[in-house]
Amino acid sequence: MQIWDGEALSISVRSVKNHVKEINSLYDKKIILSSRNGYRINNQITSAFLMDDREDEIPQTFDERAFYIIKQLILGHNSRLDLFELCDSLCVSYSTIKGVISRMNKTFASYQVEFICENDCVRMKEKEKDKRKLISYILNEESGTSFMDTRQLKECFSGIDIDKLNQIVVSDFKKNDFYLNDFAAINMMLHLVILVERELNGNFLDSCPSNFAVENEREEKLLNTLCGDLEEGFQIRLNESERFEIYMLIKANASYTLSGTSENLKEIAGEEIVDLTHYYMEQISNLYLFDLSGESFFAPFCLHLKNMLFRVREGRPAANPLTESIKRNSPTIFDMAIFVGLDLMERYHVAIPEDEIAFLAIHIGAEIERQNVNNSKISAVLLCPDYQNLCIELSNKLMLSFGNQIKLIGTVHNVEELEELTERTKETLFKMLFTTIPVQEGFCKEYTVVKLMPFNLMAQYHIIQEALAKHELFYSNYKLRTCFHTFFEEDLTLINPECADWKEVIACLCRKLQEKNYTHKDFEEKVLKREYAATTAFGNIAIPHSAYMDAIKTSIALAISKKGILWGNNTVNLVLLLAINKADKKNFRLLYEALISQFGEDTMIQEVRNCNSFQEFESLIYQNIQQEDMGV
Repeated sequence: MQIWDGEALSISVRSVKNHVKEINSLYDKKIILSSRNGYRINNQITSAFLMDDREDEIPQTFDERAFYIIKQLILGHNSRLDLFELCDSLCVSYSTIKGVISRMNKTFASYQVEFICENDCVRMKEKEKDKRKLISYILNEESGTSFMDTRQLKECFSGIDIDKLNQIVVSDFKKNDFYLNDFAAINMMLHLVILVERELNGNFLDSCPSNFAVENEREEKLLNTLCGDLEEGFQIRLNESERFEIYMLIKANASYTLSGTSENLKEIAGEEIVDLTHYYMEQISNLYLFDLSGESFFAPFCLHLKNMLFRVREGRPAANPLTESIKRNSPTIFDMAIFVGLDLMERYHVAIPEDEIAFLAIHIGAEIERQNVNNSKISAVLLCPDYQNLCIELSNKLMLSFGNQIKLIGTVHNVEELEELTERTKETLFKMLFTTIPVQEGFCKEYTVVKLMPFNLMAQYHIIQEALAKHELFYSNYKLRTCFHTFFEEDLTLINPECADWKEVIACLCRKLQEKNYTHKDFEEKVLKREYAATTAFGNIAIPHSAYMDAIKTSIALAISKKGILWGNNTVNLVLLLAINKADKKNFRLLYEALISQFGEDTMIQEVRNCNSFQEFESLIYQNIQQEDMGV
């Protein structure tokens, strides 16, 4: 686009020239080119310029404009801001700015601050403590759903050595045997950097509880160490009010590092909190059928409850960037956390916000995830003579290299100990035995035996990996054997259907599922939507399915065609239409992998296409499983 004169803008040609000159000088680049034909954008540099300038985008929404004004007042250390300059900076009218400021007084009223307009300027009326709370809230909000980190703190507080502050916090907490999780650590950093920055600019707290008392010697030692290092590291002087604020931060965020099991847990968290944690674990087990009794859950959850109750009582709830994600993606886990939160609110007459509820959900979800990971591993035992720590070294190497695939439940040194272990673990028998000594074949029918040399384990990695792969195949085949009739039914089978194309096959199979009330009415639509996105046919087999696991009952509708069905660029002889319910996600994954393994060979497909009944198909599957299990 070219501009000939200023008529289109209702200004003079001279004004156009001056504006163009200002724009080019502002960015020290020829953003706008001039010629006898008028003005035009310099396309060679504009795209790159716009990309580089993304961080300087002009605030557009009310929140963005309000946050901009507040940061200019607090972080910019301005006692007042000129309203006309704000109009220029935000590219809005005078009336819009006045409207934003009027709305800010309502939005941030709970922070006990007031924005006053006088003499064409805006200023804040507040106490220093309230100002710090407000800027902390804004920085958390600006991080959105992402996790605030030290990089963001560096951007907001360029005059503060964030790395030095982080080093002080980590070192002081560690050497005083206190623990900070990731969320607590960044929350601690955020409030401390605000404190340091305000102190350096002469903004001090002036109110403090008279003669506040520190609860115990350990906390007093940490408080004195942290305050001393902050004063020395940043050349500031902390008064009693500042020390009280730092102590409140310690109480709200820090947990003791427990030594050994949990002998001193009642002393640290309190007997009431320990008993309450036992109660919640029992109730969740009864109501939701989840076992949270693991050691990795109990102590951290106790300490978290203690700190959370302190935070909400003191009006210092922690912000949680993961709240919406947890609510959306883990509703059952969030429901467990709500159960705990509601009980706490009723017991202690406190208000617990959603962000704090989400932290409870993180603890619960993390324990469930740990259990899921462990349950998916192959339980194993190592049989190795105890000679010069050989057994310990070998078990360590196994776990370092294959810890994501195996769960080593025990080590034994001779066959007698192995027999005792087998007797003790009958209910949860291990599935694999790694041994450095010979074992009689008749003795080990219940598990896979992997013979190893006691030295140079690295050279034997391929042996272990092959054994693990074979075991997984055996296990998936086992699932296929035991779950075959759970998912396959004769009523859901088409043998040599007279269908014109793949869409008719899908329609026919979907009708069968719908007639048995296994799927919802829109299932066919969802299957076709998925198929149009990318074909599910490969080779002579097609596995159409919906992108959603929302079937009423997990099932497989089967179609076998001897002459073949035209499916895009493929001709398929076997169609497995999957209808999946979320409750069967884990078992179905194993079954799906077993099916893929079954039909991966061309010879198997040729045998399938000759099946004339559901019973023949079933017999063929079982026969092939038996051959795989025998290693044929």
